[in-house]
Amino acid sequence: MFKESVWYPSSPRNAAVLVMLVGMVLLHHTSLFGLMDAGLLFGWLPIQLAYDLAYTVLAVLLLYWVYTVAPKGEERDDVSTPNEPASGSER
Repeated sequence: MFKESVWYPSSPRNAAVLVMLVGMVLLHHTSLFGLMDAGLLFGWLPIQLAYDLAYTVLAVLLLYWVYTVAPKGEERDDVSTPNEPASGSER
């Protein structure tokens, strides 16, 4: 079951998704990089805010990539709508 999932690195694409996800977890810990100082980027943007903005954009790209890489689910024909009685049921 796990070997068929998108998280198992059976192809280079799945391995890249897994590596990027682990990288995002490591990048989440900004104290490892010493970004807690009050320095400014471009003279007006705090470094921590710029880092958080870049991290958010990278996270959105990762989520979109995982969404496109994930296999499509099966469509079920036997699902009845709430207004339709299920087949074989009697009133």
